[in-house]
Amino acid sequence: MTLLAKRSIIKEDKSNIITLGAIAKEEKKKDPSVINATIGMYYSEDGKLVTYDSVNKALNALTDDEKYAYASTPGSKDLHEALKRWVFREYYDEFMKNTFVSVMATPGGSGAISNTFSNYLNENDKALLPSYMWGNYKQFAYENYASFDTYELFDGDKLNLNDIKNKMELHKKTQGRVLLVINDPCQNPTGYTMTNEEWKELIDIINDISADGTPVILLHDMAYIDYDYRGFEATRNNLRLYQKLNKNVLVVLAFSGSKTLALYGVRIGAQIAISTNKENVDDFARANKFSSRAKWSNTTNLGANLIAKVILDDQRRAKFEEELDFARNILVTRAKTFIEEANKVGLKTLPFKCGFFVTIPCDNPDEVYKKLVERKIHIIPMGNVLRVTISSISINDCKKLPMVIKEAMKWH
Repeated sequence: MTLLAKRSIIKEDKSNIITLGAIAKEEKKKDPSVINATIGMYYSEDGKLVTYDSVNKALNALTDDEKYAYASTPGSKDLHEALKRWVFREYYDEFMKNTFVSVMATPGGSGAISNTFSNYLNENDKALLPSYMWGNYKQFAYENYASFDTYELFDGDKLNLNDIKNKMELHKKTQGRVLLVINDPCQNPTGYTMTNEEWKELIDIINDISADGTPVILLHDMAYIDYDYRGFEATRNNLRLYQKLNKNVLVVLAFSGSKTLALYGVRIGAQIAISTNKENVDDFARANKFSSRAKWSNTTNLGANLIAKVILDDQRRAKFEEELDFARNILVTRAKTFIEEANKVGLKTLPFKCGFFVTIPCDNPDEVYKKLVERKIHIIPMGNVLRVTISSISINDCKKLPMVIKEAMKWH
């Protein structure tokens, strides 16, 4: 007889990413020729985990109190100001004038997503998730006594806005509210990135759905926002559209310090709430502070102070942006190389623009994975696709992988 509570009996983490990533890591330790394209971290061309000098210098400048003392649950004023200035950039004053904004520190983007599900889904409500997704979304929903439906991510090689609208209408009818998750830019796992026109259409859909007072929460998972090939300006220009949303709409940005500042193991992120209605933002701050206190008490003071010191110091920030530009350009080159080679050998990928991952449709991903491991290549089989992490492999590896993957798929 189990001692678990009833709804915990079925709990089992079936995600294979961490497990297969650990296997690949061990194999590469034994044999450096192994290609590890499993885990979503950024590695240099010579196979070393990328860290940013500007971040390391800020770390060295932290006092013991700034590193080791308890942080406040929501995070410091400096952290909040730093994140608003980083995310909104040249539109900071515009956002401060036209919207209400609140920030809640969380352990990575994961904490931001979990908190949002906790406070904006009633018991047995459903979140609306993309058909290709980071699998943890499903666990966040279950852990918060909710469930999920999916919208078809693609209509050909474009975002399927019609299905998003139809599914939002369905949730409006069945549960009286909508929580829509959009992962953009550099969607995980596909690498799809929305155009400005697609963003405008999405904002119109949200305003249409919410026009009668229906609550709509847009959870914008922006983990990879600073690796968009178009640069800072394009991504922030998309965010400006949030100023046009109805008063019964709340946007929650899930910011990841893991990705933007390469602070993977530090576990620092944030929810950034935006609304044209002050009550929405006040409610957000109150409820999410409670949830944060109940779940993790507070986040890492070290991570929060690192972000503040890098972004609020003009010299450090300028240096960090230079480093980020360099890293982004390398990633763009890897992506271009992989896609060009895939096209040459006839290896089909899902619609891709930029990001850490490329995804390949596959009828038997587990069998292909095993065949690739025999060739010392480790990727992630997921459902009916193969996910290749281009952020962790070299340009040369990106050039040779498509042919090897194509051959492994033919073999089966």
